[in-house]
Amino acid sequence: MNLNCSVIDDEPAGITMVEDVIEQTFGIRLCKSFDNAFDALIFFQTHGPVDIIFLDIDMPFINGIEAATLLHPYCTFLIFITAHREYGPEAFEVNADGYLLKPLMKSRFLELMDKLRKEKIQKASIQKDNRYLLVKGSLKNTYTNIWAEGILYIKAMANYIQIFQSEGIKTTQMGLGAIEKVLEGNPSFLKINRSTIIAVDKIATIDGYKVVMNDQMDFTVGRQYKKAFNDFVIKKALNP
Repeated sequence: MNLNCSVIDDEPAGITMVEDVIEQTFGIRLCKSFDNAFDALIFFQTHGPVDIIFLDIDMPFINGIEAATLLHPYCTFLIFITAHREYGPEAFEVNADGYLLKPLMKSRFLELMDKLRKEKIQKASIQKDNRYLLVKGSLKNTYTNIWAEGILYIKAMANYIQIFQSEGIKTTQMGLGAIEKVLEGNPSFLKINRSTIIAVDKIATIDGYKVVMNDQMDFTVGRQYKKAFNDFVIKKALNP
């Protein structure tokens, strides 16, 4: 199982160093590198999350510790790579999955990548059962299993998502793109706009492109999602 990754470092030499080690490591594929966290965030919002973000700490404008909270929804694992030992406590306060020192020791890098690959395989084996969603918790390396049939809809907020269930609301730092990957191929869910996924069996009424759910919450179908929505309606309607 390959892991996709991105590198964020304001120094070209730092980016090159990490890219060189990635290139020599089996099972790791570099998607794109960035010299600041803002450009990376815009890219992930447009193209979806990656498995790993390698993040420098000492950067101008916004440092890695501050950026971590914004970037967490767009990766499964966040790894700090820095020349400074003293940021360790802050790094783990923001739920980092690893802390590597520059210059990189290849043996330490390989050991960590092997650990993360095993964790991803374990998560994937659970997620194959589409009766449940395994979602990221508020603490490092914590996950919650959510019964899929109990979900009404899923909404993306600023830097997290909320999963609305018949028995309450779950909040997770996972991005909507990560949830989409888990739900891929599951006909029970339909994305109807950029920030909303609904459970189709929890729809109460449809009025044009306005969808009212069983709890009376209503959503408007986004323009780029109208074709898929129309296809769904035609497929399910008794008299389309």
